[in-house]
Amino acid sequence: MLTDVGQVEIEKLDYHHYLPLFFDGLCEMTFPYEFFARQGIHDMLEHGGNKILPVLPQLIIPIKNALNLRNRQVICVTLKVLQHLVVSAEMVGKALVPYYRQILPVLNIFKNMNGE
Repeated sequence: MLTDVGQVEIEKLDYHHYLPLFFDGLCEMTFPYEFFARQGIHDMLEHGGNKILPVLPQLIIPIKNALNLRNRQVICVTLKVLQHLVVSAEMVGKALVPYYRQILPVLNIFKNMNGE
């Protein structure tokens, strides 16, 4: 990851600042913005470990916003990010349960479409 002064190790980044910022980028549909958002999320989830769980509440609104766009590409990317998020650190899956009512309803619209 690059900053004004050069490279910084991902593990040393402020996860409370940068991870929600990248999750906000899930709504992006134009290159290169959507690419940077996905790559930033992927890199931070790969290296975040115990820094991820405390940030989880800040990620719910960006996830909900992305799903509410109802754009198939954005929804697919967001679901892949959710899959990665769940396996990125211990207890993240369990910690997501209270937020299901916020992030899952929009998926009901798509559940019966089957590639239409």
